[in-house]
Amino acid sequence: MHRPTDTRPLDLPALSAAERLFVWGFRAKARSGSAVPTAADIQQVYDHFRVGDAVLSLEAIIEIFACTAHTAIEVHCPTCPRMSDSEHGILRAIAAAQQDRVDVAREQFERWLPAVGADWALAPVQGLATIFRMAGLILPDRHAQSFQHDRMRAMKSWFVGSATLH
Repeated sequence: MHRPTDTRPLDLPALSAAERLFVWGFRAKARSGSAVPTAADIQQVYDHFRVGDAVLSLEAIIEIFACTAHTAIEVHCPTCPRMSDSEHGILRAIAAAQQDRVDVAREQFERWLPAVGADWALAPVQGLATIFRMAGLILPDRHAQSFQHDRMRAMKSWFVGSATLH
């Protein structure tokens, strides 16, 4: 059975528009002490995509990290094309919450937050996920998809010679 050798997570340009919007907003809010983008810029962009109310959820999530995290998260600048493992984990948590898989979202947040912090994060995470979903911005659960894809490939009894042939 052929397994792909490149298991690196996707970088920002390869993500969906909804994912890029979330990551940009999270990064921008997390670095709100810098001059650009301003809080007004972030609000304007989110308003443009009909998810302006999600900015409050972003602020709450970041505040929870700032006040309760036991492990630092790595957040890149808003224009960086690379994504950190932390950013991938947070994106995975939001995608899981959008699919009402709150247990997965909580598990992701427990990588950085104590149990009480992970519990506190769930309400704004679910709020943000709902706002995105209502605007038609669906975040794919890439972790679950890759698991299902690997499971299907393992069930096949024939040799898969190329990862590009399905």
